[in-house]
Amino acid sequence: MAFSWKGQKGLSGCAGAEVFIKADGTFELRLLHISLQASQLLVESKKEYTVSLDKILPEELKAPLAITLTGRGVLIKKTGKLDLLSEQNLQHLFPNLKLAEFYVQHFVSGGTSYVAIVRREVADAILKAFKKQGATVMLMSLGPFVADQVLPQLNSYNGNLNFDGHQVSLNQEKEWQDYTYTPGLNAGFTLKIDIEVMPEQFILAYATAFQLLLHERLELIEVETEGLAEQLAEYTAKLKFKRNSMLVLGGIFVLLLLNFLVFSHYNAANEEMAGRAGQQTSVTVNKEKMEADVKEKEAMVKNLGWNKGLPYAYLCDQLGQTVPGTITLTELTVNNLLTTGSSLLKESLAEPFTVRLKGQAENVYVLNDWMYVLKQKPWIKKVQLEKYLADEQQQTQVFTLILNF
Repeated sequence: MAFSWKGQKGLSGCAGAEVFIKADGTFELRLLHISLQASQLLVESKKEYTVSLDKILPEELKAPLAITLTGRGVLIKKTGKLDLLSEQNLQHLFPNLKLAEFYVQHFVSGGTSYVAIVRREVADAILKAFKKQGATVMLMSLGPFVADQVLPQLNSYNGNLNFDGHQVSLNQEKEWQDYTYTPGLNAGFTLKIDIEVMPEQFILAYATAFQLLLHERLELIEVETEGLAEQLAEYTAKLKFKRNSMLVLGGIFVLLLLNFLVFSHYNAANEEMAGRAGQQTSVTVNKEKMEADVKEKEAMVKNLGWNKGLPYAYLCDQLGQTVPGTITLTELTVNNLLTTGSSLLKESLAEPFTVRLKGQAENVYVLNDWMYVLKQKPWIKKVQLEKYLADEQQQTQVFTLILNF
């Protein structure tokens, strides 16, 4: 789905139903289930029934439920935007209206208000029928207006949305300009919720379920009733408590497991140290002689020019691969290794673990770029420019670099 489900911590599944009230007192029930799995919204089932108050649910329903009432008895009026609903300002829309006898839903779109009403005795009978069969109704809406919640997901064209008899005129901002109901009117093309085909008679059921699933993140289009609001708040609180309890129990289990592993580790280490202590001798024989021998061998290795195990050929090859075409090397010395005509190694080395590079460069920018490349080598600790002079005879720049590794 196009909607972002990141951070969704509320309901993971619910059901939505459109209850269309027919003239003969029966109902058309369009029931749809949705669930959220791995950040994907899935429509699990879509079913349509003809039911009565005696058995309004042909199947057992355990998921939380939201309903939308349409059809006979649901009256809708359009007017300019109302800031406040009261019995007085509603009577110009519904003469002789007694607010205590009706449920009222106020939907505002742009500068227009759409007011839908239904008699309390009609709606209460439907709610009671659902409750009798064990279904928990948590939200109730009137008319087609809950479809506004899913308009961004629907493939509507030319500023109009037609489905299952409902005709909605929209402006460019997706605000409702007008609404009419014509039985038998359809979209004229396949409606889709994003990429999923959605039969038009299930649009309101889907929008109703969608609103319930995201009730904490949407501005609800609903009939405000204390009983339903309390049920939704209580159900949500229980769900959060259950999830938090699972997280706490999981955290305690992880801590206990870590405690066991740490205890086992240190217990094994303590036993190993105790074993070593029992086997260790009190005095090291010829300690001073061994220390002197080690120092003598260290000095010998240093004088031999040991370069930390790196072959000279490797060092030269690594450096040679980095030399830019505009730089000419005239000298490469490792560990300041000086040789005579007989190739005898000098006894003293002034610069251990260093490479001295001498050469010519066209300009300082090329040299700086090369020094940057050398600094990226993991075996080079430091790059230092010791000398940089202009050679007027050669018409070039002479430099000396020292590398520490």
